[in-house]
Amino acid sequence: MHANSEGKYRIPILTYHSIDTSGSIISTSPEKFLQQMQFLSHYSYNVISLSKIISFINEKQPFPKKTVAITFDDGFNNIFEIAYPILRKLGYTATIFLVTGYCGKKNNWSGQLRGVPEFDLLEWDKVIEMANNGIEFGSHTMSHPDLTELTLAQAREEIVGAKRSQKERLGKEPLFFAYPYGRESNKIREIVRDEFKCALSTVLEFVNTDSNIYSLPRIDMCYFSRNNFFTWLGTSKFSGYINIRKFLRSLRSI
Repeated sequence: MHANSEGKYRIPILTYHSIDTSGSIISTSPEKFLQQMQFLSHYSYNVISLSKIISFINEKQPFPKKTVAITFDDGFNNIFEIAYPILRKLGYTATIFLVTGYCGKKNNWSGQLRGVPEFDLLEWDKVIEMANNGIEFGSHTMSHPDLTELTLAQAREEIVGAKRSQKERLGKEPLFFAYPYGRESNKIREIVRDEFKCALSTVLEFVNTDSNIYSLPRIDMCYFSRNNFFTWLGTSKFSGYINIRKFLRSLRSI
C-alpha cells in the first residue's frame, strides 16, 4: 500500500464528477466506474467516509491498509441514476459536493470548463433519498465561482449561503466543503474553517495523518477514465503515475 518515508500509510480520496459516456474531461463512463468499484470490492478495500478520515487525522491515528474514500463534485443527476445503485449494492459510502443554487438545473454556471457538456444536476428529493441511505453531502458553494476572484463578502455569502440551503433541505448542516476549481487562499480558508469540519482541494496527492484538514488533497479520477491504471492501486506504479501527472500539471501552470 502507499506509505510515506516513515512507513505511515497514505490513502487516496478519489474524485469523480459526472458518470456518463460523453468522454469529456470531467466524465467517467458507467462501465469504467463499475469496473473500478468492483476492483475495490474484489481486493477487499475499505471505503470509509470523510468523517472517519477527519477522526483519524485529528486523533493522529494511522490509516488502515487498503483504505480509500470516494467523492463526487458538482452533484450530477447521473450519480443517482448510475453510481448510487452500484455504491449501495457494494455497501460503499461516498460524499457528494452540491452546488446548491443549481440543484435541479444544469451545470451551466459561469466559468464552466471549455468542452464540458451540460448535464442535469440532482434534484433535492434525490439528495434526500441518498442522504437517508448512507451518502454524505458537502458544500461546493451556491454558484461554483472561483472564490479567489470574489470580494471576501461575496465569497462568504457563497460559502455560508450554500451551507444554509443544505441545512434547510436536509435538516442538518453539511460538515465538508470542496473549493470550486480547487481555488483557495488563506482568507478563503479562514472563512471555510469557521463553517466546516474540513475542506477538500484539487491538489493531486494522497492524504496522510499530517495533512491540512482544510486543504485535503485528492486523486482526480479523470486520469483513470481511459486506461486501466487504477488496477495499480496500492502499488509503487500507482504512486509513480500520480507523480507523473503532478509533474505534467506543474508544467501547464508555468
